Amino acid sequence: MIKYKIYPFLALLCPALLSLVMFSACSAPQPAGRLVEGRMVPSGPGAAITFEKQTFKLVKIPDPDLEAALEGMLSASYDVAVTKHAGDKPMEIGFTYSLAPRGAVYPFSEIEVSCIMQEKYARRSGPEICGDFFQELGFRIKSALENK
Repeated sequence: MIKYKIYPFLALLCPALLSLVMFSACSAPQPAGRLVEGRMVPSGPGAAITFEKQTFKLVKIPDPDLEAALEGMLSASYDVAVTKHAGDKPMEIGFTYSLAPRGAVYPFSEIEVSCIMQEKYARRSGPEICGDFFQELGFRIKSALENK
């Protein structure tokens, strides 16, 4: 039978380390936000939320020209919405967008575009800004697809 010798300083060190670990875990900063549908969403003065998402069906086969044109269509649609609602002060409306490919076989056969707003502006400005953004983007995509 093997006997282990416990050194006196280890007997004192173990409870001290355990206390330190427990204190650190309890005092860790908590994430800012609120619980919505089982997940934390940010809140606060600069928090951004996805106000609305729309899916657009594109083409079923790879089209490098259309893919390259998507960035321009999104930027132009953003510019139209921002100019209409913020004029020369676009940072005052807290609006941006994101694009995610959603096609199963060819990723850009379908895209999902999100209208993202700062939470403090979303209720007041979100419906109009996102509506204008998606309307303009839909028009541009439809025009691009008519030639395909």
